[in-house]
Amino acid sequence: MAYFQSYSNTYGSPEDLKRYYDEALAHPGVIGLAVGTRPDCVPDPVLELLSDYQDQGYEVWLELGLQSSFDHTLEQINRGHSYDDYEDAVSRAKKYGLKLCTHLIVGLPGEEPEDSLVSFDRVTGLGVDAIKVHPLHIVKGTKMARKYRNGEVRELTMESYTDVLAKMILRAPEELLFHRLTGSGERQYLLSPEWSMHKWDVLGALYKKLEANEAEVIKSVNSALSRPARIK
Repeated sequence: MAYFQSYSNTYGSPEDLKRYYDEALAHPGVIGLAVGTRPDCVPDPVLELLSDYQDQGYEVWLELGLQSSFDHTLEQINRGHSYDDYEDAVSRAKKYGLKLCTHLIVGLPGEEPEDSLVSFDRVTGLGVDAIKVHPLHIVKGTKMARKYRNGEVRELTMESYTDVLAKMILRAPEELLFHRLTGSGERQYLLSPEWSMHKWDVLGALYKKLEANEAEVIKSVNSALSRPARIK
């Protein structure tokens, strides 16, 4: 897959975008496109262009960076779009039959980690095909970094992050794909949280919680099966 990841990769004329996408698809071994963008940068002509590639047999994914379904959060972090913009983009993309992946960030300022479950439920309720989840990274030299140093932004703990992530996985629709479970920060830019740089530690903690949940489910089922049946 040719991944157009950084910035807004649908922000341009369809003619220019087609030239970029065609160049990527011309590379030997490339079977499709994953195009990351913002919910307010997907006009119908661009959706139609992506749909045309899908009709040609390419694997095409449209990735929408939502991050949160709460407008007050989006405003606070200066996203520049609303949740309504996201819903509109999803609705129109689905009309073109495009596969949709949504990005969510856990631990945003003004939100409790559990608030991300609300965003998750809203997004999956719209019928998206995949999710990418990321812990909040506080990057050096940003306004958020200054707020963090002043105690205005709390650091997300790995315990809280993996708790929320496990709940997302356990309540996810069966057909939902998780394209990403965490994101690693780069040491030269990352201020917090340090644990996000240790991907396998995060995934190990997550797997332990999922295994523990599975054990509880099995224990509950076995307990129910061992009870005498009621005969009426």
